Parts: sequence; C-alpha cells; structure tokens
Amino acid sequence: MEPAEMVARLIAREDHPLKVWREYRGFTQEALGSSAGVGKSYIGQIEAGNKVGSAQVLKALAEELQVDMEDLLLE
Repeated sequence: MEPAEMVARLIAREDHPLKVWREYRGFTQEALGSSAGVGKSYIGQIEAGNKVGSAQVLKALAEELQVDMEDLLLE
C-alpha cells in the first residue's frame, strides 16, 4: 500500500485505524498478535469495532506498528 492510499483510508474512516496501519506495515492479524502478545481474534474484534482494546493492548500494538497509541483510536 502506498502512503497516499493509507492516508486516504484513514481520512475516509471506512476501516478501523488499526486495520489500516496493520495492512500498511504488512502484518496479518496473526503476525501482529503474535509479536504484540495479543490473540488474533482480539485484533479482529478491535478492527470490527466490537472491542475498544485496553490501554496495555493498544500500547503493545502501537509499539509493533511504530505509531502513537492515539493513531489506533477511533475518533
């Protein structure tokens, strides 16, 4: 994904920011979960909007994705 496409997706808000950043960085849900110590299903639930994610989980995901925690929150 090109940076301009990633930015357009974030602005359009059609997908959860976690999904956009995850795909931009080239992670699958399983790979991101494994590296951040979170279950794949938990990431899927956050991306679907069914869970918000705890501060600890969002911090771990943000570190793996090399973004600020705030970048993963819905506004």
